[in-house]
Amino acid sequence: MKIAIVGTGYVGLVSGTCFAEMGVDVTCVDVNAEKIEALERGEVPIYEPGLDEMVLRNQREGRLHFTTDLTTCLNDVDVVFSAVGTPPDEDGSADLKYVLEVARPLRRARKHVVEQDAMATQWLLRKALINLTIS
Repeated sequence: MKIAIVGTGYVGLVSGTCFAEMGVDVTCVDVNAEKIEALERGEVPIYEPGLDEMVLRNQREGRLHFTTDLTTCLNDVDVVFSAVGTPPDEDGSADLKYVLEVARPLRRARKHVVEQDAMATQWLLRKALINLTIS
């Protein structure tokens, strides 16, 4: 199986690395080019015990890949996990712009999508994927 995980923070990078460790082919996607370049060099930006070694091993064995362009891997993956951040907006509510940015290319690709966030975010992503008006 081949999957993509959008977002390389704690949830995305750790999940992607663990899936790769289980033998799944994983492409981790992030809009931050510097972070992706660092990951490609084997520099892990977060600390989790053993994560550095797992990232390096799975890269070396060809199961863990990194890119800044989600559209380049959509034809090759079976499932897409959305693990993008939902930072607080000015009023304290969750800023969902990153969730919606992920939804746009996924809507056209017709892929299975797994949202790794709160129920309200899942609801919003589902509406965006089926192209309903979001207010």
